[in-house]
Amino acid sequence: MINVDLITFSAFAVVLVVGIMVLVMQDMRRQRPDARIQARVQAAFPASGLNPRETRHDDPDLFTFSRYDNVFSQWFGPKIARLKTVAGANGLRVVIVAAIFAELVALLMANFLPLPSFAPAALLIGMPILGVAQSYRFLVERFKRRFLDGFPDLIDLIVRAVRAGVPVTHVMGVASSECAEPLKSEFRLMGDALKVGLDLEEVLDTAVKRIGIADFSFFCVCLLLQRETGGQLGETLENLAGIVRRRREIRQKTKALTGEARITTKILAAVPFFIMGSMFALNRAYLMLLFNTPAGNKVLTAAAICLTLGLSIVHKMSKLDTAR
Repeated sequence: MINVDLITFSAFAVVLVVGIMVLVMQDMRRQRPDARIQARVQAAFPASGLNPRETRHDDPDLFTFSRYDNVFSQWFGPKIARLKTVAGANGLRVVIVAAIFAELVALLMANFLPLPSFAPAALLIGMPILGVAQSYRFLVERFKRRFLDGFPDLIDLIVRAVRAGVPVTHVMGVASSECAEPLKSEFRLMGDALKVGLDLEEVLDTAVKRIGIADFSFFCVCLLLQRETGGQLGETLENLAGIVRRRREIRQKTKALTGEARITTKILAAVPFFIMGSMFALNRAYLMLLFNTPAGNKVLTAAAICLTLGLSIVHKMSKLDTAR
């Protein structure tokens, strides 16, 4: 076999393997709980039939999503809208401050630590991205926690109002004054949208996309099913409140069961720094070999990489998936 045939066969094999890996990864992503929930929500809230690249500048930003013209805005637009939902006007500021702080830490590490030649550039690029991602995730998780803490009580309030004969479209605006943030802002926004004449399905569709919580999606699906098929809405919402409470209890039990692993992760992360501090106080010359020699720099870099990977794996294992 000549070299050209060998190269052609190798290229074909590589493309085939990469294609199979991409298909397998896509199938695994579709089978994830969050992907299945999103698919079910999209089936319950069908698209309006508009072109996704069509712009909608005439609609209010509070009740509809804008359609973006380029790939950059299509990716960042929903992220910024989500950030405004979970943290208000200060969300973008928090993310920017986190990126600046991470960049300062990267500059200090690049200037004062004996790092390999490729490490400073990776730190200056990767640390701000990591800071933005972690701050964004923290804000989203805080919003979900605060939303789900008061959501079952709000459903109970809606159930009592519905059983008293009050229309559910009217209850949403009234219930917003009886609950804490962020439920207050979200349901007041939905109530105002209904008062100005928007359809219930359109309001719920926008709210599901804006809030992005599975328990709230269940609530919206219940309202739409009752609107189409009829039935006892109060009993359905009461059962939903019980389900939301049980899901919250499962999340709390999961957090309690994984508490030992999370504490172990923190202890393992602190042990190397404690040992290095002790060695610096007891035998400084022995420790400075890691900083003053090329071999020590390589050992220190390898140790930092291994420690980061190990802590990441332990953190991933201790974080059970409760999205089902």
